[in-house]
Amino acid sequence: MDRLSDYIQKQYGNNPRWFEDECNSAYHVNRISHVISNRDYLSGRHKVLNRQDSKYKGKVLVTRKTILQYAKTVLRFHNAYLLGKQVQLSTKDNNTLKTLTDIYRLGDYSTVDYEILDHVNKYGDAYEAIYVEDGVIRSKVLDNASAYPVYDDMGNKVSFLENWTDAFTNITYWNVYYPTYVEHWTNEGGEVNLLGTDRCVGLPIHYHNFNDEDENFGRALLDDIIPIMDELEDIMSKMGDAIYTNTLNVLPIAIGQRIESSIPADAVGFVMNIDAGDFKYASCNMDYNTIKLYLDNLKQMLNDVACIPSVLGSSTNISNISEVSMQILMMMANLFADENKKWLNIGFKQRFKRFQQILAMQGINIDSDVDVIYNVSMPVATTEMITNLKALQEMGAISKETIMEKSEYITDVDVEKKRLQGEM
Repeated sequence: MDRLSDYIQKQYGNNPRWFEDECNSAYHVNRISHVISNRDYLSGRHKVLNRQDSKYKGKVLVTRKTILQYAKTVLRFHNAYLLGKQVQLSTKDNNTLKTLTDIYRLGDYSTVDYEILDHVNKYGDAYEAIYVEDGVIRSKVLDNASAYPVYDDMGNKVSFLENWTDAFTNITYWNVYYPTYVEHWTNEGGEVNLLGTDRCVGLPIHYHNFNDEDENFGRALLDDIIPIMDELEDIMSKMGDAIYTNTLNVLPIAIGQRIESSIPADAVGFVMNIDAGDFKYASCNMDYNTIKLYLDNLKQMLNDVACIPSVLGSSTNISNISEVSMQILMMMANLFADENKKWLNIGFKQRFKRFQQILAMQGINIDSDVDVIYNVSMPVATTEMITNLKALQEMGAISKETIMEKSEYITDVDVEKKRLQGEM
């Protein structure tokens, strides 16, 4: 509280409603605007929609505005690649492992972890609030557009704010988090007043990836994809218009003396002679190789920036590929996943400490030194993998339980062990 008190005194002169000014600060306004901008993009409101219509043959030509939602595919790929399968926990204390496994199962933390990674890839940041409901420890991933983490000049997180306005009633709400409690404020009735307080165990956990510009906030993968996608959508839309106007619906041009008379509609073999003139179609031939080279390079740059193998987004057929070859294809995705693991583990360590605090209040002691094992969704050659696991087991270098954990055919190791014991 000392750091927070110093921050409120220094920045807002001990104003009891300091949270209003904090939410309205220029930094937070710009940050929330960027979150909303990314959300609009994911909803289909792209830059290409701003293309103006034109005129062709005396009429309004509604220009094409081709929207490619490929960014969603990239985000889903990375989310599912790292956290599509539930993580496993590892610790030296068996009681701690059982307790945490039960918490993860009852709190549906596989979904929570997926949401955290999804939010960071979309917006650069994610916020997890841990609470107890009906005796069960749960977590909620907060809305990025309503989240305001408060950092002091030294980069220490001193508070956390939630701020939103109800679209129907136009009433604004604030949740002001302190280390041990949270205040609920509202402006219902025209005056800002305190509704009440609740206990909490620490501030919401702030997950973010690595950002060279700001150590306290992350940078979304989506931000790197949007510029290339804007260029692809722009060129595809213009190419569509060019094909229609210059190839499929060309403009006929007659040069010479204008003939006022007409030819019968059912005429066959008629010939018209005029003193001088010419007749042709105004069209242009597009350079196929140049256009293909440009589009192929854009797509390749997109795949490189998005860290996905190009073979996943094409119709290329692959067969008889070894596990080593597959790892080479997925190398960029693995590097991106390894980076995601690092900042996820920073947040997970805070999560386990919160679990330890909550359980200590209930008289249960656990060890917060827990490792998270990620089950990456790497395509594998099943036969080759089983052969390698069998060789390791015959060498005495791996246990049968570890083999079960590595096998994609076994989803619950404990259940499978009980079944095996029942067959003996």
